[in-house]
Amino acid sequence: MRSILQNNNRTVVYEGASDWLKSWSFEAAVNLSQFPLMHGVTRRFGGVSKGCFSSFNLGLHVEDEIEDVWENRKRLAKHLGVTPDVLTCGQQVHGLGVTEVTKADIGKGAFAFDAAIPNSDAIFTRLKEVPLLLMVADCVPVLLYDAAHEAVALAHAGWRGTIGHISVLTLEAMHSAYGTEPEHCYAYLGPSIGPKSFEVEESLADTFCMAKAGLKRLVTYHRRPGASVMTPHIDLKGFIADDLLNWGVPSSHITVSATDSMTNAGCYSHRRDHGHTGRMAMFAKLIKRR
Repeated sequence: MRSILQNNNRTVVYEGASDWLKSWSFEAAVNLSQFPLMHGVTRRFGGVSKGCFSSFNLGLHVEDEIEDVWENRKRLAKHLGVTPDVLTCGQQVHGLGVTEVTKADIGKGAFAFDAAIPNSDAIFTRLKEVPLLLMVADCVPVLLYDAAHEAVALAHAGWRGTIGHISVLTLEAMHSAYGTEPEHCYAYLGPSIGPKSFEVEESLADTFCMAKAGLKRLVTYHRRPGASVMTPHIDLKGFIADDLLNWGVPSSHITVSATDSMTNAGCYSHRRDHGHTGRMAMFAKLIKRR
């Protein structure tokens, strides 16, 4: 893979350098490259899916042709150096379920959404060479890495997961399981709907404001094209980053992607595409030291 774009030295986009990865790309956090960890968030091109799912759709629950999704997942697995049957997913239900991935869970959800780990919008593990996958198309994908214990987690934060503090719940679960401490943690908030794109009702804006009374610019007002009035917009990534800071994660350890999935043509966007779209995947695999 080779780097083609860098944003403020915080995130970098890689594209394929071989025939089978032609046009395939993903975004990653620069400060995680120092660790025995493969990670990133896929972009929408470089696969075989068709129509509104074109082309690197990795979601099995969006009415795409299953064989096309399997082929796309096979390509991702090849990049990760594994067979597709060990790709491991949680069943994302916009809840707050957090589950540790054990040996018995390896490969759950690899080929069918119904076979994924139930009620798990966040999954974490210390198992090496076991790729975790998380599907997104506007919601915030959150990667959490514990450098002291070599543990990794992926959390799915839509507005419900965000206001429910799923990132902190995940860190607390890792603390209980492994002894994770905030000073050893790194976080990457990947491509997702941006603060100028996530328009909401006043009632939801008020709920977010009450939850973070001291956080400035969590809710801002913008006039979208064609609208006659200013409407509230929420900064989901800002809310999550503040949660992580409050838990004690150092600010220098937190990478927030500048990529807005709704305005970037290289991303799937549930809102922009009115629900008829594919899914990008955040992936993370702990590398076994030789």
